[in-house]
Amino acid sequence: MDWREILLIYLVMFIIGCMGGYLLEVLYRRFAAKKWVNPGFMRGPWLPLYGFGLLLMFSVCFLIETIAPASWQFYNPMGDLFWRSGVSGGTWYDLIPLALMAIGTILLELVAGIIFVNGFKVRLWDYTNFKGNIKGVICPQFNLIWCVVAVIYYYGINPFIFSFFEMLSSFFTVGDSSSLITEFFVIFGIGILYGVMLIDWINSAGLFHKIVKFTKNNPVALTYEKLREEMKEKKDETVNKLSELVPQAVKAKLAKEEEKSKKTKEKATNWFKKLIYIDPDRDVSADEYDENGRPSKIE
Repeated sequence: MDWREILLIYLVMFIIGCMGGYLLEVLYRRFAAKKWVNPGFMRGPWLPLYGFGLLLMFSVCFLIETIAPASWQFYNPMGDLFWRSGVSGGTWYDLIPLALMAIGTILLELVAGIIFVNGFKVRLWDYTNFKGNIKGVICPQFNLIWCVVAVIYYYGINPFIFSFFEMLSSFFTVGDSSSLITEFFVIFGIGILYGVMLIDWINSAGLFHKIVKFTKNNPVALTYEKLREEMKEKKDETVNKLSELVPQAVKAKLAKEEEKSKKTKEKATNWFKKLIYIDPDRDVSADEYDENGRPSKIE
């Protein structure tokens, strides 16, 4: 396998990481911000940070496990992971790639955050209210999450990514006429995706303040929100009707228990907020997006 084939494989994996990361962020922020937002700097469905993250974690595993001495046993559930023979469970040597992946992703987030804050005057994520944050782009709380992500990737995802890598490498190295035609169209499709992403980047970098929230007037999003409100109204109506059938004594007891539970929950929540937040009363999600549902610009 020469460098051109490895480059093609990395290009495919990068675009998959970008689009997969975008989907994860959209779903996560739907629940975190309580509304549909476009979490990225660009208009399109891609987050390059996740693409680089995927390549970083895969490359760390690839390099460590191919240059390490044969006597070092790494997690190898399939018996041929990174061409190492023999099935092996978790070992102490796994701490090497895990530590490098965690440190690498944290540094990647730091560099990307500083570039956008200083270069484009925009926060794609906001950690300014977290204790111990650095420039609002990394913080100990989310650093811990990246450590967990490294563990999940290494033990749960990496074997499948390697299988995908092997499949792509065999696809790009067959060499017969039919595979060459298919390979041409695959490369052509990848080229189009990267071309669109590049144009998107150029437009977003120069016209960020003119980007309109795509979900604000999006028929699908509006229909979803309307349906959710209708379901909530029907649910409240049903609960009220059932509540009328409950005796007052039972209602009073339930109300007392609910109030007690609410106070206990509020106490635990306030303790947790004071532990991790600089200002426990600040609503970070309210500052993170503008009226168009885009990451806020820094004045």
